[in-house]
Amino acid sequence: MIDKNKSEGNGIKENDELNPSTTKEEETSLPESEDVSPEEKIKELEDQLLRSMAEMDNIRKRSDKERAEAYKIGASLFIRDMLPIIDNLQRALVSFSEEDNSNPEAFKEGISVITREFSSLLEKNNVETINPVGEKFDPNVHEAVFEAPSDTAKPGTIIEVIETGYIMEKRLLRPASVGVSAKKEAK
Repeated sequence: MIDKNKSEGNGIKENDELNPSTTKEEETSLPESEDVSPEEKIKELEDQLLRSMAEMDNIRKRSDKERAEAYKIGASLFIRDMLPIIDNLQRALVSFSEEDNSNPEAFKEGISVITREFSSLLEKNNVETINPVGEKFDPNVHEAVFEAPSDTAKPGTIIEVIETGYIMEKRLLRPASVGVSAKKEAK
């Protein structure tokens, strides 16, 4: 049947409304006419099967990607919780005095071993330390704790690391707490 009101080239009648209720199911379902040959039915079913397999493959890939991202987030949260332990061990090494223990070298060596183990664990999980001494202060990865005048460093340069910062897979776990050089005041 030919309609004189048909718009040129697009196959839509002027008075037709777009029907959003048309579903994929209607588009891909087998024709109900008995004139369809078995070969055409087989071809249609094979096409539906291929589309379903492609959709399942896409779902599988999306699921794998989401699982990997969830693992990264979980690992970063776990490691972030471990960081204070490493800091405390490092502080203990620095502040240890020989009067506190009858065998200070053994105590110190034990803490050193634990610190190396934790550092190895961080490295295994792609955690990098931020050790910015001598670098220009960057508020994206550094947290300024103090400013102090310096004869040797330009203003805005990191002169001391108070607390090490950590990055995992380009995600900042904790900024480095640092001391920054300031302009020397004229007398």
